[in-house]
Amino acid sequence: MILILKPNTNPASEEYQLLLRYLDALNGVAHEVRHIQGAEQRLTEIYLIGDTKPLLIQFMRGLPCVQRVVRVQEAYRFLGRHGDEALQHGFTYNGVTFDQDCLHVFAGLCAVDTRSNVEAMMRALQANNQQCTRMGAYKPRTNPYSFQGHGAACLPYVFELAGKYGIKVIAMEVTHESHIEEINEALELTGQPTGIMLQIGTRNTQNFELLKAAGRQETHPVLLKRGFGITLNESLNAAEYLASEGNRNVVFALRGMKTNLGDPHRNFVDFSHVPVIHRLTRMPVCVDPSHAVGSRHRTPDGVLDLLHATAQGVIAGANIVLVDFHPRPSQALVDGPQALLMSELPTFLEDVHIARSAYEKRVSLVKSYRQGQAVAA
Repeated sequence: MILILKPNTNPASEEYQLLLRYLDALNGVAHEVRHIQGAEQRLTEIYLIGDTKPLLIQFMRGLPCVQRVVRVQEAYRFLGRHGDEALQHGFTYNGVTFDQDCLHVFAGLCAVDTRSNVEAMMRALQANNQQCTRMGAYKPRTNPYSFQGHGAACLPYVFELAGKYGIKVIAMEVTHESHIEEINEALELTGQPTGIMLQIGTRNTQNFELLKAAGRQETHPVLLKRGFGITLNESLNAAEYLASEGNRNVVFALRGMKTNLGDPHRNFVDFSHVPVIHRLTRMPVCVDPSHAVGSRHRTPDGVLDLLHATAQGVIAGANIVLVDFHPRPSQALVDGPQALLMSELPTFLEDVHIARSAYEKRVSLVKSYRQGQAVAA
């Protein structure tokens, strides 16, 4: 059971303390308090853990400070929606808000190669009013002889340049618990000029020890990519591993499924699952068209397949787009064939804006219809 308290409830108030005293007295039921700081208000959720079946929702709703009560279903205990359409969750990290109503573009280098390329990317992002990027320092590769990233060596200049160009959040993949420590050390060394969203890639979706390590730390949010060869349910349970360890600031990323049914694309694009994840969970949803499509092929209308796939995800309600760019894709050390050109960034962003506007119009249309039906009834 989840108790959702009234916005901006003061933990020092007598009403709040009275509520906690009542919960402390419950037999066989423990409680965990979770504070969520949004852009405009602070929300508090209290998770009741144990045998909560005897607790009546109507009675619990009447307790001090309580605004709403949600009976938790078995699946996705911490991140699930539990049949409540109004149950929302979001988080603000380093001044940027992430929830199911936002849209952010994380354009950047799949793998950091040179300082000059990092600076060129971040300069272009600043010129286009972007605050987020992706930068790969640690790269798990199928071939052991392929470039696997510069690792900790590149972190100081990546973070310094992010601060210089106003980049507030960098999505950066980690493949081992030690990488989190290296990131924290580099951030401290450079004076905390930016923020990091830890990215757990598709190959590590079921690396349960890494999930636990990322979940135990609550400094950085986590972007979890769907496993390329497992079911959606299995991947969502991987997100629950993060949340069950304490970190509820999780973004779920779709990046395509590994199957030849998706040929000639690199992976079978699974962006139709954006609304499914919104329905089942409260997580913001990311789409990664670069790793889903994997090429710069165009359709007869002249539009890149990658832009068509991006639009499919955005028009379905995606909250983040993770996409590869590079100043010279032919020289990129990782995934150059799918990287967009720096000159294409303004067009890409405008195309995303068009798709987002279409999504908002569709939502408005449905709301108007439902309101009309309610009046008619």
